[in-house]
Amino acid sequence: MPDLNKKTRRGNLTKIGEIIPAIKENLGLEKSLKITALKELWPLVTSFEIAKYSQPAYFDNEENLVIAVKSGPLATELSMHKIGILAQLKEAIKNTDITFKDIRFINR
Repeated sequence: MPDLNKKTRRGNLTKIGEIIPAIKENLGLEKSLKITALKELWPLVTSFEIAKYSQPAYFDNEENLVIAVKSGPLATELSMHKIGILAQLKEAIKNTDITFKDIRFINR
């Protein structure tokens, strides 16, 4: 990322489009925007009833999408349907820059 504190002359200016991606990465905005998009898709992939009690929460260190679920039994139920849910999520994000390896469910 360019040094923003350095005084620059007119010929050495950095274009704003070159620093925005680095700023988004440093602030964690990129992942936050992706989670927000996944939260919007979640009721369409599962159901509106299930989405009341579960939602995408974050990406873990192993690049998995972690789904926060409000009850243990629902987490178990979703885990049993994991392959189908994963396939539907992957289909829903295929034309985006959202990527993850797998999904896992946590009781929260």
